[in-house]
Amino acid sequence: MLAVLYAVCLGLLIAVLPAHHANYSKVTEQDMAKYRDRVKSMFYHAYNNYLDNAFPYDELRPLTCDGQDTWGSFSLTLIDALDTLLIIGNVSEFQRVVTVLQDTVDFDIDVNASVFETNIRVVGGLLSAHLLSKKAGLELEPGWPCSGPLLRMAEDAARKLLPAFDTQTGMPFGTVNLLNGVNPTETPVTCTAGIGTYIIEFATLSRLTGDPEFERVARRALKGLWESRSEIGLVGNHIDVMTSKWVAQDAGIGAGVDSYFEYLVKGAILLQDEEMMAMFMEYNKAIQDWYVWVQMYKGTVSMPIFQSLEAFWPGLQSLIGDIGNAMRTFHNYYTVWKQFGGLPEFYNIPQGFTVDKREGYPLRPELIESAMYLYRATKDPTLLQFGRDAIESIEKISKVDCGFASIKDVRDHKLDNRMESFFVAETIKYLYLLFDPDNFIHNDGSEFDLVVTPYGECILGAGGYVFNTEAHPIDPAALHCCKKHNTEKWEVEDLVREFFFGKAKEEVRKEATQDQSQQDLFPSRVQNRTNLKRTSLLRCPSQPFSSKLSILGQVFLE
Repeated sequence: MLAVLYAVCLGLLIAVLPAHHANYSKVTEQDMAKYRDRVKSMFYHAYNNYLDNAFPYDELRPLTCDGQDTWGSFSLTLIDALDTLLIIGNVSEFQRVVTVLQDTVDFDIDVNASVFETNIRVVGGLLSAHLLSKKAGLELEPGWPCSGPLLRMAEDAARKLLPAFDTQTGMPFGTVNLLNGVNPTETPVTCTAGIGTYIIEFATLSRLTGDPEFERVARRALKGLWESRSEIGLVGNHIDVMTSKWVAQDAGIGAGVDSYFEYLVKGAILLQDEEMMAMFMEYNKAIQDWYVWVQMYKGTVSMPIFQSLEAFWPGLQSLIGDIGNAMRTFHNYYTVWKQFGGLPEFYNIPQGFTVDKREGYPLRPELIESAMYLYRATKDPTLLQFGRDAIESIEKISKVDCGFASIKDVRDHKLDNRMESFFVAETIKYLYLLFDPDNFIHNDGSEFDLVVTPYGECILGAGGYVFNTEAHPIDPAALHCCKKHNTEKWEVEDLVREFFFGKAKEEVRKEATQDQSQQDLFPSRVQNRTNLKRTSLLRCPSQPFSSKLSILGQVFLE
């Protein structure tokens, strides 16, 4: 019944979609270059106005041409913009900003900070910049990427967050005082995304520094959520981290939940972790029939709405190879965009209009993010058409003298006096990458850097970057550069020989024996397992690292 209701609601949207993308004009290389230049201009209009009018505050207020602290007094926009500078090609400014951050940012401050936001923006931004330092031409200290000033800053920031995880369930509080730890009066109620969005940053920290505590607490938090899911396989929106009781029982893929699902998939890819991917696939079965909000125990519709934060979902679907559903979902969301020139925070599906007091569009990146992933997978020109629409819309509606202002109401395009840091970290970055297919971020392994660490040779910059939820790219190969144990050192030739000729043959022999013994008793089970193994859940079928083989930070020529 629920799936039918959703299909009827979306039928209104699907009916107005173009049947074929032949109507869209071909985008030439000259067009791509033109739109890259326009996106660069957008970035510098936002970035320079932040520097001129708001630094060292966290964010620019573009209508009054001043600044404000929002998430903790970190000069947040500067940290969030750092890897974007390199991606658009400004090496000299990247180098300058690294020096400025080292001289000005201090985490020993009496500030109550969001654990979630500090992690994705500050820890993620510093880690990404640290791993991109060689590409940016910075002078590297001995032992890099296992050491370095930006890595130490990221570790310092993350260590300030660790007291939040000291709960009976392992699920963290939402806020922590950077100087004094968790306030005794802090509420134990935290949103699901605020619990399940650490594994990318914290595992990267643990692998680079050798301190396992970060990865341990992130995994324990994920386990706490998994064990708290309902009997029909759903998680709610807010949970008491002391008792594991759900306070808000609305289940969906949008605000308060979104990046939990994102990190299960991306964490599985980054860490080659089968358990995390299996968790996501179980959730995917439970939610695939609806994207509306439902009661987590009954599955009954609680809010027949679409939220703009849900627009990351098509991009996530592309990472597991579900391109058909991803494109259908994307087109539904794109239709809403075209109705208003942006995605309202809430959209009532049956009524086909905005929701009262949720009419704003704070220049969020999620639909642009999905377009970037899907264009890499399909080269469908409608995705470039959306990118052009996004550029035109943002420039026309939100550009002001001192930057870009959030849209307070998509119905009349009234503006709000805020430019969130994610505009330069995500929205601009994904737009630029959509129109820059040759960017180093899209590297397929044909180029890489060989780095000598205290633990042996390591390959970096070969591609396969995993973006955290703030669009800070993490190089997965770096996680294998800093292993401390001699037993983990190996020769390339021996690994390849063992991998292809020893281990593979032994596994085939064992499986053949096991399958033969179970075939008569459990024929369907054996067949299902065989089918599953044809397509590993841990690869990105549509975002392939295909031209080279990458194992544990090493790249092998075909």
